[in-house]
Amino acid sequence: VVTYHVRAPSALLHRSSVAMMAGRGRGPPPPEHWINEKINAEEVRVVMPAEDPTQPDEAIGVMSKADALARARSEGVDLVCISPGASPPVCKIIDYGRFKFQLEKKKKMIKKQTHEQVLKEIKLSYTIEQHDLNVRIRNAQKFLTQGNKVKAVVQFRGREMQHTAIGAELLQKLAESLAEFGSPDGPPKQSGNRMEMYVTPRPKKG
Repeated sequence: VVTYHVRAPSALLHRSSVAMMAGRGRGPPPPEHWINEKINAEEVRVVMPAEDPTQPDEAIGVMSKADALARARSEGVDLVCISPGASPPVCKIIDYGRFKFQLEKKKKMIKKQTHEQVLKEIKLSYTIEQHDLNVRIRNAQKFLTQGNKVKAVVQFRGREMQHTAIGAELLQKLAESLAEFGSPDGPPKQSGNRMEMYVTPRPKKG
């Protein structure tokens, strides 16, 4: 009888043992926020929403977790740890459902404000009809409203190059039609057989 001994590669054994050890040491992920009895601190700094929502939170002061929980319960809401790294941790007296809603609303607002700007190009001819021009204007207004920059281009072919002044007037007319939505970076400029103008969206109010 011939006996074969098969040895696993040492590197493979090492990787599997490391993975097993990591798996044992890794507990469940921490909750999104520590609330109420789960707050791991004996003393906390307490705040609560101001009556005027446009104003910063009202500072209540430093107190024991037990007193803070009692205060939250008397208000019929929760005690939410909003800054666990502070000394002592900062906790807010607020309904947890309302707190999460406000966080999501804030995230969406930040995402909206940091909208990635895209350059949108619209092409015109110096002989464009008014109806087609109106379509281009509406498209440009939509792009600017979305927070995107607009590049307006009038292209000339062959003998049309003698009408560049008409192209510049056309782009100026376009800029005037977009005044409510954006402002040109400068006057129309010629680049080869193209007349170009860039329009930047106006900052959103509020």
